Amino acid sequence: MLESMLSWLANQADQMGEDLIHLCDHNSGSDHVQGLLATANWLEHYFSSLEVPCSRQSLEPYSLVDDSGIVSNFETGPVLRWELGPPDAPAFLWTIHYDTVYGKNDPFQACERLDQGRLRGPGVIDAKGGIVVMRYAAMAAKQFLSWERNRLTLILTPDEEIGSPASLPMWRSIARDFRGAFLFEPTLADGSLVQARKGTGTFAFVVRGKAAHAGRNFHEGRNAIIQACKIAADCDRLNGQRPTVTVNVGRIRGGNAVNVVPDTAVVRVNVRIASIEDQRWIESQCQQIADLHHQPGTGFRIELHGGISAPPKTLDADTELLQRAVERASKQLKLDLRWKESGGASDGNKLQSLGLANLDTFGPRGDGLHSDQEWVELGSLAEKSSLTIASYLQAIGELV
Repeated sequence: MLESMLSWLANQADQMGEDLIHLCDHNSGSDHVQGLLATANWLEHYFSSLEVPCSRQSLEPYSLVDDSGIVSNFETGPVLRWELGPPDAPAFLWTIHYDTVYGKNDPFQACERLDQGRLRGPGVIDAKGGIVVMRYAAMAAKQFLSWERNRLTLILTPDEEIGSPASLPMWRSIARDFRGAFLFEPTLADGSLVQARKGTGTFAFVVRGKAAHAGRNFHEGRNAIIQACKIAADCDRLNGQRPTVTVNVGRIRGGNAVNVVPDTAVVRVNVRIASIEDQRWIESQCQQIADLHHQPGTGFRIELHGGISAPPKTLDADTELLQRAVERASKQLKLDLRWKESGGASDGNKLQSLGLANLDTFGPRGDGLHSDQEWVELGSLAEKSSLTIASYLQAIGELV
């Protein structure tokens, strides 16, 4: 049975590359709602070959503070879901996101074939290549496996690149419905799979000062940008205080006309953590900095938004069981398998924190994520579909 599936997948290699180009032709930037809807329509048709109905779930708007310090609601695309197997059978989850970091007006909008069997394009590995890998592995499973006692759920989400603010409530409600999960984020640049990830989150300090004319009434103003810079400096000084915590002051926005003392500024700080203790510490430190600079008596008010969106993902006992299953599968396929840790986060962090063991790098090999040099090794598409199906057979033998 496995040999038949592997042979079928090997014969799909060229078509997988063509499919990926067509998928990347659809812009699905996280903030491009019409693009997300159009991509969802394309994906629903693309997965229709599974001959199971697609269930669409609309998500509630999510809230973010903008660069003017205003909290606004934003729409996103739908979640797409397919079910293979009987509803009362133990379920396993395959999932990945279909949004990308490339917005509607980003100049990087098309794919280009490179030498050495590579394809450059927006989202080719993060994570539209993973969608192609998942779809073909699911087609092989549907065609060759018996579904009397097993159930496989496929889910595509629209907002992972911005921290999954809209889909997180869904994950909270369904995570424990599954025995385990594979996610189709890309492997590391050298082909290694990820066994543990740092946690991450973004804090936004909104600084409110007082506007004034820079010439007539300069001393009556309270400069929010200057206060924001002091906050940024205090945040940067947190680096080095705990060896597994990094703090990156990523953006400061404020002011308008240069002849006006700016009354609003927003400081955005991204943090990386390795443990729950790190999380508690950085949350406390950011709150202390906000409290220190909140000085209504001198004309400054500080609001703290955001926080840790993805807790650390560690190699716990349940995840190690899945890892062993993948290792057995790689031996069957005669693949050289390596594991590493990553400083980046994925929905796998969130799912593990919700009690769902998962491995999250079943996507293809490549590099250049989040840049106009993003590329994928086309030959890895069929290879990772093969590893997925072989690992799935090993995992359900252990877990179901």
